[in-house]
Amino acid sequence: MPRFHFDVHEDGHLFRDEDGQDFANVDVARKEAVLTGTSIARDAFVAGSADHVVVDVREDEHAPCLKVSIKLEVEQPTDG
Repeated sequence: MPRFHFDVHEDGHLFRDEDGQDFANVDVARKEAVLTGTSIARDAFVAGSADHVVVDVREDEHAPCLKVSIKLEVEQPTDG
């Protein structure tokens, strides 16, 4: 079973996943990356510590095979 690593970038800060997790295939790893990314982004966005979270998924020590990018954009209209 392939081992996938989820490296997280929060506003340019890298948190490298050294351990990884076993998943049947890249489609299952993609679902986990979306869940992981949205959870991290939610906490970071609410805390105000980041407005962009990226999860790079790599199989073993290979280059990333997919990327989940979540960006917060808040628009506040001006009066007038």
